[in-house]
Amino acid sequence: MTKPFSLNTLTVLLAGVFASGCAVSQIETETASGAPLARQIAQSAHCGLSAPGHLTVTREEDLDKLEGLPGRNLSLAPLRAIDFAEEKVVLVAAGQKPTGGYSVTLMGSEIENEELRLTVSTKSPGPGDMVVQVLTTPCAAIAVTASGWDDIRVIQAENNR
Repeated sequence: MTKPFSLNTLTVLLAGVFASGCAVSQIETETASGAPLARQIAQSAHCGLSAPGHLTVTREEDLDKLEGLPGRNLSLAPLRAIDFAEEKVVLVAAGQKPTGGYSVTLMGSEIENEELRLTVSTKSPGPGDMVVQVLTTPCAAIAVTASGWDDIRVIQAENNR
């Protein structure tokens, strides 16, 4: 003869099932040694990256590929100073713009569920601002920790102008 489940037993079992599916994710904002997850190391109005998005450089040898970008005026010296065993470089590009006055700036970073999130602000000239009439390709070069993440997501900050 089998005993029927009591209401208390069923409640405990269901609570265990639901609790196991609700894992708490931890958000990291610095490395284990206390260093920032990301830091901006360079910025330029002429990076040569004509499409908006991001490009991750994982090896120093890959920096040579940036040398040939058309219209590039981004100094590669700060990028070459990176220890690629400890950090990687992410170029965040705003894409081609019709005038000067545009820029990309790192606002913050965090890692959650092995995803590195970079929050950036993209500034644009305001109405009536005097700007040079020239095609630009603004970007920011950001050094990021080499560990703790498998994917990158770039988030546009709300305060863009």
